[in-house]
Amino acid sequence: MGSMAGKIIILGGGIAGVSAKLRNRNAVLVDQSPFMTIAPRVIDIIQGKDQKFSQIPRNLDYTGKVNKIDFDKKTVDINGKDIFYERIIIATGHSQKYDFIRGSKYVQGFSNPEDAINLRKQLVGKKNIVIIGGGYLGVELAGAIKNVNVTILEAGKSILSGLPQKFSEWGYRLLSEMGVNIELGNPVEEVQKNHVITAAGSYPSDLTIFAGGFTGNIPPTEQEIKTRNSRIVVNSLLQSVDYPDVYAAGDSMFVENGGFIPMSAIIARSSGIRAMENAMGYRQEFIPNNFANIIRIGNQYFGTVGNTFVHGYIAHIIKEAAVALTVNHIREV
Repeated sequence: MGSMAGKIIILGGGIAGVSAKLRNRNAVLVDQSPFMTIAPRVIDIIQGKDQKFSQIPRNLDYTGKVNKIDFDKKTVDINGKDIFYERIIIATGHSQKYDFIRGSKYVQGFSNPEDAINLRKQLVGKKNIVIIGGGYLGVELAGAIKNVNVTILEAGKSILSGLPQKFSEWGYRLLSEMGVNIELGNPVEEVQKNHVITAAGSYPSDLTIFAGGFTGNIPPTEQEIKTRNSRIVVNSLLQSVDYPDVYAAGDSMFVENGGFIPMSAIIARSSGIRAMENAMGYRQEFIPNNFANIIRIGNQYFGTVGNTFVHGYIAHIIKEAAVALTVNHIREV
């Protein structure tokens, strides 16, 4: 296998994009912000950390807004200037979508450091908080909010669904011990200014936070491209099923016939590397391996490493090591 010549552009400087760039220094890395957000540290802002704690500076080849991609002309409009590519890797992360909820104007999103700062201010003086969604984000957020009544409304049958059952059991126990009220199988029907309405009843809420509904964050495109939940549908090579010169990684990819793939830092890193290798001319399938997954609730850590369940100090060390590795990768770019 020989490396293909040609200009490769990476859109998005998150973990997937940075990992792709480190695999091929000749590629062009593009993002709108000179800082990368460390997702696990956004929760720390709720608890008083400075916004800078979750943002690490990175080196980009282009800093600017992606206005549109033209897959036929193979150009990207960045800050109003068309940049030609031979192959492109889209790794533009995720966004939250909750406008489908009736009364969404009364809902506070939570996905970035700015949201965390805003939320920290809004929590002052509040008594009842409702979190919509019992996934990874909702559970960690509930564990970070202190001295108020917190309710998690989860439409599914368990919190942390999609992960091993032990995650749900540990999460449920730890949150319950903290006094968090967890309502399962209880989808939201409407959010009002001071209440959240479900089929099971009404829940008082001085502040309603949405902690789910992550979708892809694909830039505008001149031509239609097959997507699922705003993520580009790719084959096992992470190659668009519509355009062979387009690859996707991290939260921007939906692997056709790939089954459930959790959106974790490990998956982002490995998919970014594999997308770049295949854009360079390799032909290797992406095989997801989320070998470590650690969750924090308050000051408690638990999760899996391989097939081993860990908790306490060991889980804490693994989580911090993973964050440190990510920070180091950013600084290497």
